Amino acid sequence: MEYAGEHLLPGQVGHLFILVSLIASLTAAFAYFKAVQATPDAKAGWLKLGRMAFLTEVASVLIIFAALLHILYHHLFEYKYAWQHTSLSLEFKYIMSAFWEGQEGSTLLWAFWHCVLGVIIIKREKNGKRL
Repeated sequence: MEYAGEHLLPGQVGHLFILVSLIASLTAAFAYFKAVQATPDAKAGWLKLGRMAFLTEVASVLIIFAALLHILYHHLFEYKYAWQHTSLSLEFKYIMSAFWEGQEGSTLLWAFWHCVLGVIIIKREKNGKRL
């Protein structure tokens, strides 16, 4: 059921990129697993696939972050998360803290830091440094 004036696009975008993120993370995990078991000739291909899939996951998480921020900042109360964790009287700094308040936001926080650490590891590995 649709109501007049609903803002469904941010939720649909977020949902789409949650699925993209899930598929990309599973692809990256599989590719890195195969890279560890592969011969030196095939290892480079698996590593390239793993990096591309992981960077797709990073982009997806950032888009999910932007979609949820849009929902919270514009007070789209048709979404349960915005209705439960924000109000019209909140300043931006409190909207940002409400971002991580619920279970969904906390999960997004973990995904965000997973992406940050993964990018750091990929950069160091490409430069020939080990952790």
